[in-house]
Amino acid sequence: MNIFDKIVLVVFSLCIAILSLALVLFPFQQFDFLSKNNVELLLDNIIGNYVYSVVGLIFLLASIRLIVVAFKGNKDKNKTTYLIQRTDHGEINISSNTIVGLVESVAEHFTGVRDIKTKVEILEGQIFIDLKGQVSPEINIPETTEELQLKVKEHVENCTGVNVSEIKVLITNVTAPIRNVK
Repeated sequence: MNIFDKIVLVVFSLCIAILSLALVLFPFQQFDFLSKNNVELLLDNIIGNYVYSVVGLIFLLASIRLIVVAFKGNKDKNKTTYLIQRTDHGEINISSNTIVGLVESVAEHFTGVRDIKTKVEILEGQIFIDLKGQVSPEINIPETTEELQLKVKEHVENCTGVNVSEIKVLITNVTAPIRNVK
């Protein structure tokens, strides 16, 4: 939830709290401002005053926004999971973001492969890596992707000490060759 949604939620909640308090206290007739005559007078003043329509519209839009945010939820694309290892000295937690960084450090220096997007899942101490990217037109795709898988597997296993269970590579496009301008 971003800061705008939080502000809208606080303002909306305060207004609803005030309205709720008025509704709770109205039957007790303990306060003069909540008397039947004052409420009728307020309602009579609302007729023809379009400022209240604007305020009502703002509240309607705020409630719709909050409903959308509530149903949309916080679907973070890069949900961080942790690989937990226990050693003689204690516990080591390696985040999936760390593994993404390790994979991308190999992929960015890999010839013929561009725009690699990495997704890492850690399930029951096993690492699953999905790579999605583009290749240059002059390379052999099966050989290059197999070599990429091997290099990524070696690098991640050397750095984390955990076996990589699977590396999937999805080639989405062939990029245009880079031309040297003279």
